[in-house]
This record gives sequence, C-alpha cells and structure tokens, in this order.
Amino acid sequence: MKSFVIMLSLLSVVFSALAQTEVFPKLEKVTVYPSSALVEKSITVYLKRGENQFVIRGNANLAIDDRIHFSSSEDWFLSSLNTIQRTLTPKEFYSTQLSGAAFTQYLSLKNQQDEVELKINNTQLLISTLDAQQAALQNLKAIRNTVAFDSIDKIKAQFDYQRRETQSIATARHKAATELADLQVKSRQLANEINRLLDQNLGTHSPSLGQKDIHLTIYSNKNINNAKIDYSYMVTGVSCQYSYDALFDEQRSQAIFALKATVSQNTGEHWHGCQLAFSTSEAGYAGFDSELPVYYLISHTPAAYRTKAAMNSTLQERNMIMAEVSNTYSDPARKAKSITASTSSNLTLSREYLLNTPQSVYSLGKPQTLPLQRDTASAIFARFATPKNEEKVHFTALLPQWEQLGLLEVGCNVYLNNRFVSTSDVVTAGSGDTLRFSVGQDPNVLVKRKHTLSTPDKGLLSKEVTRVVTVSITIKNTKNEPIVLRLKDQVPISSDLEIKVQDINPAGGTLNKDTGTIRWIVPMQPLEQRTITFSYTVKYPKEKDGTLVLQ
Repeated sequence: MKSFVIMLSLLSVVFSALAQTEVFPKLEKVTVYPSSALVEKSITVYLKRGENQFVIRGNANLAIDDRIHFSSSEDWFLSSLNTIQRTLTPKEFYSTQLSGAAFTQYLSLKNQQDEVELKINNTQLLISTLDAQQAALQNLKAIRNTVAFDSIDKIKAQFDYQRRETQSIATARHKAATELADLQVKSRQLANEINRLLDQNLGTHSPSLGQKDIHLTIYSNKNINNAKIDYSYMVTGVSCQYSYDALFDEQRSQAIFALKATVSQNTGEHWHGCQLAFSTSEAGYAGFDSELPVYYLISHTPAAYRTKAAMNSTLQERNMIMAEVSNTYSDPARKAKSITASTSSNLTLSREYLLNTPQSVYSLGKPQTLPLQRDTASAIFARFATPKNEEKVHFTALLPQWEQLGLLEVGCNVYLNNRFVSTSDVVTAGSGDTLRFSVGQDPNVLVKRKHTLSTPDKGLLSKEVTRVVTVSITIKNTKNEPIVLRLKDQVPISSDLEIKVQDINPAGGTLNKDTGTIRWIVPMQPLEQRTITFSYTVKYPKEKDGTLVLQ
C-alpha cells in the first residue's frame, strides 16, 4: 500500500510537470539606470478556467528574484511563482534571441556545419586507418626476412603484392586528404556565415548560456483567449555613463549640448530591437511625500569665496566681465530645442528619457554609445587673456539663463566650429544667472608679456628709492577675421604706508583702484598686431631695496 501511494505521488509530480506550458516572452522595454535596469516583457497565453501552469523561458540570469512583478486582472490572479537557473545549449539560447526567419537560417547553417564536421571526423578516421595499413605493409616478411621464403617466385609475388597495396593505399590517402582539405574549407565558410548572421541580428556571436526560467501558476475565473500578461524584473550587471558633446559655433553665436549615454551589460540576455529608456537616478522604492524646509531668500555666495573681501572682489570682477561683453554683444534670448532621450554620472537632476527608435544592447557585447538629447542655446563668445599668469588666449562661452538647459554635471568633449579642442566638465555650481564655460585655448591669437624695471633712483639726500615699472603686452591676431580680446593685467596695491604706487599710466585701460586690475577691450582686424604698454612708479624706503618683487 505504501509503495502504491509513493507511485501515485511520483505520477502526480510527472503529470504536473507535463501540464506546464512553455512560453517565450516578448521584450517590450528596458529602462537603464546608472548600475541596473528594469526589463519589461509580456506573454500572450490561453487561460482555461481554473489553474494554469507556465514556464517562461529566456529571462536574464542576473534577474533579482524579489524584484519580479506581474500585472494583475479582475479575471485571473497569480497564485505561485518561483525561478530556476538553467544552462542552455547554444541552439536553445538562439531560439529565444533570434527572430523566426533568422533562427531558421541559423539552424540550416548549423545542420550543414554539423554534417561537414561529421564528414571531417570520418575522413580523419579513414586517413588514420590507411596510415596503419601502410605501416603494416612495411612489416611483411618479404621485406624484413627474405630467407623465410623457399623460392624466388614467392619472394617476387610478395613484393608485387606490397607494391600494388602500397600504391592503392597512397591513392586512397591522397584522395582522402584532398577531401579533408575541402571539408575544412567548407566548415570555415559555414562558421563565418553563422558568425555574420549572429552579428547582424544580435551584434555578437558569444551566447550567454545561463538563463532564468520563471515557473508560475495562474488561477483564472473563466476561459480567456490571447490573455496578455505583462511582467517586469530588475536586473544587475549594467553600467551606464553619461557625457556631453559641447558644440560651439562662433559665427552663429550658438551652443549645442548633445547628451549621450554609454551603456554596457552582462545580464545574460540580449536587449534586441526594444524600446529603450534612460533614467538619471537609480530605481527606488515607494516612499512618502517629502517636506519643504523654510526657504530663506539670500544673495548668491559661492562656497569657494571664503572671505567677504574675496567675495566682493570676485563679484565685482564678474560684473565687469559682463559689462565688457555687453558693450560688444547684445544680450541674446535663449533658444532650446529638445529631441529624444537620457542622463549622467555625477547627476544632479532626476529625469527619464525615452528613445524614439528601437535599440539593441547585447550581453557581453561592446559598450554602446547612444545619442539622447540635444539642447541648443544662444551664447555670447569672448576671448580672455591674462598674460601675467600665462601667455595664452582663452575662448569662453557665456550662457545666460543656463538653468533652462537642464545641464547635468558630467564630462564633455568640447568642439569649436566643428573641430575638437578639449575635454572639460560641466560645472554649474556657483554660476549665478550666467554660466561661464571655458571652450579652450585659441592658438590663432598670440600674446606675449614683457616687463622692464628702470635703474633705481636713490638720490644722495633722499631716503627713498624710485623705480619705474613698464609692462609691454604684444598681441597678434593670425585669424582671417576680426576679433575682440578682453585683456587683463594689474598694478600692485601697497599695504605699507611707506611704499607708494603712483603715476599709474593704464594705457587706455580701465583701472580698478581697489584691486589694481587694469582691463582693456581690444578689437583687432585680421592679421593685425599691436602692443599695449602701461607703467607705474614705486617709491619705497632705501632699507627695503631688494626686498620688493616688482612684476
């Protein structure tokens, strides 16, 4: 009786397994997060009234079990769900990843390749047999010991037999070797055709043989034809980084920020021809509405400004720059145009972008770089030079109302007039109402600085020394178009009552007496060269001679 019960239990398990319907899902959408992804799929099945058991094949082996979720309905409900890790054969894997026509072509080529490989093995076995027969002929008595034969005729007959057999074996071996070479060529051709087919349809011919089956039981209140059931799961093994191509066009006074994402994954499944979305923040769990703290309105003070004096100086300098720019350029209205999709690495915004066209990202494939969003804005372009610090001319874009661009703080490649010039980072912290973006050095505008000191005038009866400092700045525009250069230098500010800076000649520049900064707006024609020379006088006690550094 006990044996009978055990047998019934085993039969129940077998029949239960046989009752499971194998289904293959359709990939609907993938939302990519910086280090994970949400994979959305669907199955279309027939539901009979009562209990229905299914096995869903072809899910990522890195799918997180407790993040698998199915849609719900008034007509049916999910009564059980579990997952089983499974190792696939290449044919099983490709059956879930290739379209019907592509998989049929793959099977045809693979069957041909298998037949050729079988023929190669049989031919190699034939050659080995012929080689063994050839070796056996070498051991015949007529060759090794002619004394064993009692007549010349028998020896002659033995040699004739050996000669005929050797020739026959040699002919057969040559034919087999020729066939083997042809078969090996055919095998390589078929392998190349299979690889091309897989590359065209999957982007890779390296199968991911580990996948996860989802076993589920659905109880339906009635018979339903073509019931569409949606489900999703979170998956790890994803890497996504964001960056910009910052494109600046001086002639059009235009800046374009083209956002792109570089994504790779080793989830164990290919995302082939699916809808792809990108999110700037990681997937989170449900939470409560956050509170708003009291909003105190204060003036903008970037964290880098450690003292009030430094803050005032910096704000004053920035206002002067904007004033200079306004003298030459009208304040442009910002234009922005958005196309399709994504976001970043040090992300300050939480956004999601959906690509309009189907995309493919393959497991263990090469990283894919996808264009996501393109914002266009008017920009004010200016050239700045501070030759006392470095003899370079920096090209800068000023972006008013930059907040409307929604820029992410990520790295970018910088292009000027369709030519790559540098790499940089988008830094928006402390920008105020205008973002100042360094495009790079302009090698077509040259600047040189030279300073000279007069011989110290000490006087016989005087207690003071007088020296004149002369600074010459030479600028050359090698471009075939006019430019405006914003030049900056300085005279020293004395913090010692015994040291006097006087007779300042700013050479037409604007002197800020509080900071000692001199600014020039220098319009230059194509290929023009000019020199700006300014000077100042320093008087100080004789005992301090040699202790001052005058630049």
